[in-house]
Amino acid sequence: MLYDLKKTPRVWFEKFSVVILSLGFVFRNYDSFFLLSALIGHIIMSLYVDDMIITSDDIDGILVLKTKYARQFEMKDLSYLRFFLSIEVAYSPKGYLLSLSKYVADILQ
Repeated sequence: MLYDLKKTPRVWFEKFSVVILSLGFVFRNYDSFFLLSALIGHIIMSLYVDDMIITSDDIDGILVLKTKYARQFEMKDLSYLRFFLSIEVAYSPKGYLLSLSKYVADILQ
């Protein structure tokens, strides 16, 4: 969860973008995510309102990013992804399982 700037979403996104772009990320407008390519791998950051998902094949890169980002914004690290936009995410050694079952059950009730 990201916390900061109780301003309009547009102003907040502009501030966020300046910080992230200054760290070397490129905004992929057609995919709506930020991408950082490095020698070790890629870091992909997806943002929806005040929720952010960071994924990468470079674990150390994620730690460095979170440290740099925390200097600019107050944030809460929720560790591994469990829910995002009503999608439940489960992890196993074979990969990820995405499920809308909780969301569908809530609608049916």
